[in-house]
Amino acid sequence: MSHRQLQLGLALLMLVVAAIMPDWQTQVGVGVRWLLVYLPWILLGAAGVTAHIYGLKKFSLMVVLCLVLYTVCRQHLLVLQPGHTSELLFWELCLLAPLLIFLYDQLPDHWLFDGYYLAVPLSLAPCGLLLLLHQYAPELERRMLESLVEGLGGYPAPWLALLFMLLYFALCAQTQYRNQDKGDSAALLCLTALALLFSNYDISGFSSLVFTYLGLALWTLLLFHGFQVVYFDPLTEIRNRRRLHAVLSGRGGRYQLAMVDIDHFKRFNDTFGHDVGDHVLRMVAQRLNRIGAGGVAFRYGGEEFTIVFPSADRATCLAALAEVRMSIAAYPFRIRSRESKGRVGRLGPGGKEVPPQAITVSIGLAQAEPSDAGYEEAIKRADIALYEAKEAGRNCIRTDAMVGRSARKSVA
Repeated sequence: MSHRQLQLGLALLMLVVAAIMPDWQTQVGVGVRWLLVYLPWILLGAAGVTAHIYGLKKFSLMVVLCLVLYTVCRQHLLVLQPGHTSELLFWELCLLAPLLIFLYDQLPDHWLFDGYYLAVPLSLAPCGLLLLLHQYAPELERRMLESLVEGLGGYPAPWLALLFMLLYFALCAQTQYRNQDKGDSAALLCLTALALLFSNYDISGFSSLVFTYLGLALWTLLLFHGFQVVYFDPLTEIRNRRRLHAVLSGRGGRYQLAMVDIDHFKRFNDTFGHDVGDHVLRMVAQRLNRIGAGGVAFRYGGEEFTIVFPSADRATCLAALAEVRMSIAAYPFRIRSRESKGRVGRLGPGGKEVPPQAITVSIGLAQAEPSDAGYEEAIKRADIALYEAKEAGRNCIRTDAMVGRSARKSVA
């Protein structure tokens, strides 16, 4: 599951919660209702601080905006009176808050944080303008807003704001589907919460329910992000060595374990550069991650990977490894450089275009034994088998059954 899939699932669950929770709220005691009032400040405040510590700047901006919005709702918008200034403030929030969430999600990081510093003025400038209008020209502001919503609904249902939020949601979902899954956005959750809040504001205590759920959902995203940071390799986006240790520690049974190494990777790296080497690592990792026979791929370190098979059937595991080895060898890896601006090919030292490169891997397979003191022994046997595959000419598979007794004794 990816960050964007989890966020979309939590947003859909929020719709279900919003349908059943108002009735539940009327049946609980005063203490629970009092707790719900203060939970959003606690949950959103802690989520904002945690996101900032993680370096999720966009995430933290969205959380802070929702925290400010909830504070304004509790302090100034507990009761909406038609024709009152509270009605104007409500419409201002309906139009401004989703727009800011959308801009935080869409604008590049370097515009917001790395020199332009648009995040603060982007938040303060429109808020300041609306505050001035709200304070000194409320009638002018009212006429402006009424001209916008004429024919699209009346108070208190902000149909215009909901239409905008639906558009923002669709664009944010498209952006997260298209872009690399970095886990730095909470736009889908925040926009869903705002849409539910503004369309059900006449329900007593609804803002507390929505923002409590939003706080819990944001914490779910942060916990998932923390899990990804700890247990997944950021370059290849597959499980890392720490996750391998967690999976194999204390595990028994006759599972199969394969060590995979990219052939001549250092020479390839020195020839074409580390950026191209990173592309090779990602390509190999993606193919290993799709291996059959129930295998799970891990990045062990450098250009070396580990695959763990739950099956004790060696023939099945060897067939899966042979298939993935051939798929990597058959892939025409094309060199792309920054200078080529995305065009295939790159000029070598002699001025000639570099042809597609063949990437191959060597694989050693070992079986864990009940007599092993730990999974490290299976890794050692797989390493020896991998060394035998290198010695046999690379781009092949060797197993611990093929390794001579002298090689096993040298490791022991």
